[in-house]
Amino acid sequence: MTPVILSRQQLDQLWEIDRSEIIDTLYRLDNGQLRAYREYYDVRGWDPHDRQVYTPIHEACYDRGGIFFAFFDDEQMIAAAALDTLPRGMNGELRQLLFFYVGAGKRGQGWGRRLFQYALHQLPEMGASGLYISSIPNKNTVDFYLAQGCRLADKPDPALFALEPEDIHLVCDRL
Repeated sequence: MTPVILSRQQLDQLWEIDRSEIIDTLYRLDNGQLRAYREYYDVRGWDPHDRQVYTPIHEACYDRGGIFFAFFDDEQMIAAAALDTLPRGMNGELRQLLFFYVGAGKRGQGWGRRLFQYALHQLPEMGASGLYISSIPNKNTVDFYLAQGCRLADKPDPALFALEPEDIHLVCDRL
């Protein structure tokens, strides 16, 4: 199954994905090692602040050629991702996985793996050899990326690190 490439008008549907989850463990980076620690969050959906901050970022990404793609169940968007065209990495060989979510009721069913593989397959057309991911420090999220073959970034991208210093910065080379 191939995801649907989104139009600019469909970007607003990203906020309809059910983001709810219980988070009970986070990671922090300590001397190059991931350290898990307990912290509890009951996430009930998107923070209105997220929509205000990230909608212009998504639109700018789309306008410069970024690719937004999603899976639908009937008309409902259940999982989506976005690849930015801006060069990242030491030599500009990486592209950022700008957005990546799987709806709460669809997690653990392979949708995330399919989205991630699709993202990797788009890299040659973008002149890139890998993905750069600035991930929320949620242990489940980071563990997903590690299971897809990602590794900790040797040097975080300075611009992305400045935006999200608590994030875990990862790289995934195209396999």
